[in-house]
Amino acid sequence: MQGGGAERVAALLANAWSARGHSVTLMPTFSAGGECVYPLAESVNLDFLSDHCLPAAGRLTRLRILRRFIGGLRPDVIVSFLPHVNATALIAAGGFGIPVIACERTYPPLVQPPLPLMYRIGRRVTYPLASALVGQTEATAAWLRRLSGRAHVAVIPNPVAKPLPSSRPIKHPNEFLPADRKLILWAGRLDEAKRGAVLVEAVSQRNCLGADWHIAMVGDGPSRNAVQALIDARGMSNRITLVGFAGNLGDWYQRADIFVMTSSFEGFPNTLLEALSYGVPSIAFDVQTGPKELSQEGTRLLLLPDQNHIANLSDALASLITNPHRRNELSRAALGTNEDYSEDNILSQWDELFGRVVGSQAVRRRRNSEQPVPKRPSLG
Repeated sequence: MQGGGAERVAALLANAWSARGHSVTLMPTFSAGGECVYPLAESVNLDFLSDHCLPAAGRLTRLRILRRFIGGLRPDVIVSFLPHVNATALIAAGGFGIPVIACERTYPPLVQPPLPLMYRIGRRVTYPLASALVGQTEATAAWLRRLSGRAHVAVIPNPVAKPLPSSRPIKHPNEFLPADRKLILWAGRLDEAKRGAVLVEAVSQRNCLGADWHIAMVGDGPSRNAVQALIDARGMSNRITLVGFAGNLGDWYQRADIFVMTSSFEGFPNTLLEALSYGVPSIAFDVQTGPKELSQEGTRLLLLPDQNHIANLSDALASLITNPHRRNELSRAALGTNEDYSEDNILSQWDELFGRVVGSQAVRRRRNSEQPVPKRPSLG
C-alpha cells in the first residue's frame, strides 16, 4: 500500500464500503507490511499478511496462513486485485463456499514485461474457480471471458472521489513553478509504459511551449533518471520539473491548465479520470483500453492516434496552448465524468455484483449448514 493505482482504488473502495456499514478487512498479501500511504477510514481493518508470518516464510507457508485467516474470518465475499493475488485468493478460499471476485486492473495482453509463466498458468487454472471476474473496460472483460469458465464477468470502472483525498508527501504546485505560469501536468509512474519521454520530446523538438507555460511531471519510478537526463540534454530544465511522488494530486489538478497522458497502455487511467473530473482540458493517445472510454467519442478530451507520438502531441499542445476557447469547451465537457463515474454510481454496480454472487453462495451455504451466514465482507 505504498503507492500505485490499484492500491489507491482498493483504499477508496474499502472506505466507501465501510461508510455504507459493511465490515471491511483490507489485507495486502505479499508485502513486508508498513503503512498505507492512502487515507483509510478508522473503521477499515488494515491487516498485513506479513504480520501473521515469520520474515522467512515462503509462498506455501503464506498461502496456508492466508487460508487459515480466511477460514477464521469467514467473510461474505472476497474481492482480490492483481493477477498473483487473484490466484492466491482463489486457492486459499477453496472449499469454504466463500465467493471470490477477482479483478484485473490492466489490459493483460499488453502488460510489459509479461507476467512470469507461473502466474500466467495460475491465472488460467484458477480464474474459472471465481464467482465473478471484473475488468474495468469492455476490452478487458472480453479477454476475461476466454478464461472465465462458468464465472460471471462484469465491467466496473473505477469511481472518481471528490474531493480527492490527500496523503503524505504533500507537495504544493507553487513550490515548483512560478505562480504566473500556466501549468501542463503529467502524472503517473515514470516507467517505459507511461512514455514520459514523449512529452519532453514533443515540447523540445517542436518548440510548442509558450513562454508563460511550465510542465510538471508528478510521480516516480525506474525511468526518472533517464527522463531527467533527457530534460537536461534538451535544455528544458527551467521549463520541465520532475516533482516526484505527491500525495495531494487534487491540488495539482486544480492548478493545471492542461493535462497530458502519454501511456502506451492502460487498464483504466485513474489520473486521466481525475483530471477530467476537475475540468482540466486533457490530451491522451488512443491506446487499446482506457482513454477512449473516458473520451465520450472525443468530446471530453483530445484523443490522439497512437502513432507519430511526438508530432501528434506537439500539434495538440500547440492547438490548446493558443486557443483558450477550446480549452474552456473541453473543461466544461470533462466535468460530466463527475456524474458518470460518481462513487454512488460505481458502488451501485458493485452492490449488484455482490447481490449476484453472495446471494447464490449464501443459498448453497445455508443448505449445507444450519449456522447463520456471517456478515463480514473482506477486501483482499
